[in-house]
Amino acid sequence: MNSWFVFDASPLIHLAKAGQSGLVAELEGEKYTVPSVINEVINRGKELDYPDASVTESLVKKGILNVRPPQRAEVRRIARVHKDIHLGESEVIALAKEMRAIALVDDRVARSVAKIQGIRTEGSYSVILRAVARGSMSADGTEEALGALVSSGWRCDAELYATLLTFARDLAARKARK
Repeated sequence: MNSWFVFDASPLIHLAKAGQSGLVAELEGEKYTVPSVINEVINRGKELDYPDASVTESLVKKGILNVRPPQRAEVRRIARVHKDIHLGESEVIALAKEMRAIALVDDRVARSVAKIQGIRTEGSYSVILRAVARGSMSADGTEEALGALVSSGWRCDAELYATLLTFARDLAARKARK
């Protein structure tokens, strides 16, 4: 089953820094982001000479990641009600709601807001776990990818990291038995 995904800045930045942005292309479904995320990740990233800016720009130029603005009225409503999230997160949530898509968001507050809005959320790590589920990444590859994600500055407590590794190993073992 294909899904639609709407990416916030953090997953794009951290997957690029971790050398895992190719997994975005492998996701089964259409991938979107919003104009304010493009401004933050690509435009601002280029101004600051961040290497991940060109990686994300390449995803857009290749048509892997589509840029689509959400309905402004919904963005304003979300931003007005939830003043503790950024414009990009408001746009991502609004577009995900509009499209009935999965919002790829790492920020806990933004994830909570999305859930209040009835939107399914996933984080950066889910792109890696989906690769394991497809059989395109081994358990060892998952450990390396998650380690690179943490090294990129992605925040994860030790308990979640251990849970993710255990889940990935179990998933990879089940795929290998099939």
